[in-house]
Amino acid sequence: MSFSRTLKEKSGAVWEEGYNHPFLHEMGRGTLDKESFRFYLIQDYKYLIEYAKIFAMGAVKAKEEKLMARFTLIQHNILNREMDLHRNYMKEYGIAPDEAATSQPSLWNKAYTSNMMAVAQTGGVAEILAVIFPCAWTYYDYAARLKEQYRGSLENNFYKTWIESYASDEFGKSFEWFYDTLDELCQYKSQEELRAIEDIFRTSVEFEYLFWDMAYKRQMSY
Repeated sequence: MSFSRTLKEKSGAVWEEGYNHPFLHEMGRGTLDKESFRFYLIQDYKYLIEYAKIFAMGAVKAKEEKLMARFTLIQHNILNREMDLHRNYMKEYGIAPDEAATSQPSLWNKAYTSNMMAVAQTGGVAEILAVIFPCAWTYYDYAARLKEQYRGSLENNFYKTWIESYASDEFGKSFEWFYDTLDELCQYKSQEELRAIEDIFRTSVEFEYLFWDMAYKRQMSY
């Protein structure tokens, strides 16, 4: 198995703890408190703006034109296609654009995005890939599993659109390039450097867990 594909297992128990979080399974059952989802929508909106900036950092640090274009395209898709899903949900909740724009990120949100930016500023492209991809990878994995686990009751589930969007083949294929690209970038790295990349990846998986927990509790701070 390639180095990149081992990162899920090397992230430890927190990957499965993320999937087993009640926020996700209540979404799967359609019973999640809509106020928790409303909180999540606003916080994830704030997160995605910062997340898109990390792809811009990747484009700046990439040496190959093809990789620069990849980072730039994904940034465009985040700011338009993915955020359109959030905007549509926010509209259903009566969340005005001004409310989303002026809302404050939670402590955990700021910690997560600040860590990503710190890694992007101090690391290279491999480190940037390691810090950003737990977001897409966990979303696809979790949504696909929710879709399968709750397939018999999704039809009238309010969260069906969210689950099916992130479980789609299109979304899964959107980040397949990550594996080969990271493997190529890590081909000649030392064991110490590889362990550092594993730690960066695992930390983002841990932040993903904290994000679900924060949203479930609608918790802005400690």
